[in-house]
Amino acid sequence: MGFHHIQSLLFLFLLGASSLTLAQNLYCHKGISMSIKEDNSSAFNWTSEKVETCDNNALCQESVLMIKSGAKAAVFVTKSCVSEGIPSITFAQHSPPPGIVAVSYSNYCEDSLCNNKSDLPDFLWNSDLPSVSKASTTLRCPTCVALGNCLSAPSLLCPNGTTRCYQGRLEIIGGDFDSTLEVKGCTSVIGCRLMSGILTVGPMWVKEMCPYQSLIQPRKIKNGATWLLISIRKLELLLLLLLQLLVHCS
Repeated sequence: MGFHHIQSLLFLFLLGASSLTLAQNLYCHKGISMSIKEDNSSAFNWTSEKVETCDNNALCQESVLMIKSGAKAAVFVTKSCVSEGIPSITFAQHSPPPGIVAVSYSNYCEDSLCNNKSDLPDFLWNSDLPSVSKASTTLRCPTCVALGNCLSAPSLLCPNGTTRCYQGRLEIIGGDFDSTLEVKGCTSVIGCRLMSGILTVGPMWVKEMCPYQSLIQPRKIKNGATWLLISIRKLELLLLLLLQLLVHCS
C-alpha cells in the first residue's frame, strides 16, 4: 500500500507540474505587413490569424513605423513574441509636420494574445499634411516614399515651415523585416536625422542613410529669390582640378 501510495502522489505531482507548465505558456499573435498607402486613408487591418507559442520569460509585442511624404505613407507593422523588453507602450514622433512625418508606436505586454490591435492608433493618422493654400512659394523638393527605389519623384511646392529638401534611405531589419525604403520630400529637419537618432522601433532596427548630399542647395533670401550655396570643400576640389588641367595644358 505504501508503494502504491507513493506512486499516486508522484503521478499527481507530475500532473500538477504539467498543468502548471501549460498554464504558464504565453501565446502571441504573429504577423508582419509593409505597404504604401494613401495618406488620407486610415483603413488598415492590423489583425493576424497566426498565433505562436513563446519561450519562457517572453512578452508579446505589436509595433508600427510610419513615414509620410507627399500624399503617401509607408507603413511597417509587426506582431510576435519578443524575448527582451518590459511591458510598456511607446509612441514617438521622430519628425513632426510640416513636411515629411515619421512616427512609431510599440506595445509590449505580458498576457496571452494581448497584442491584438486591429486598427492603427488614430494619432498616427492625425498629422495631416498641409494643404496647397499653406504651401511656400519659394521652395520645391522632389517628393516620394517607396519600397526599394522611387520610380518617380515629382517636384512639389513645400509647405510653410519647411526649410530644405530631404533625400535618404531607411533600412528596416528585424521583426522578420529586411527591407529598404527611399524617402524624398520637404522638411525642417537638419541633416540625416529623419528618425531623430532612434535606432529601434519594437524589434525593428532602423538604419538611416543619406548618400544624396547635394553640391548645390537652394536657400531662401528675403526677396523670395534663391541663391546657391556651394560646399567650400567641394569648391576647393574643383579649383584643384582646374589648376591641374592648366599645368597639364602648359
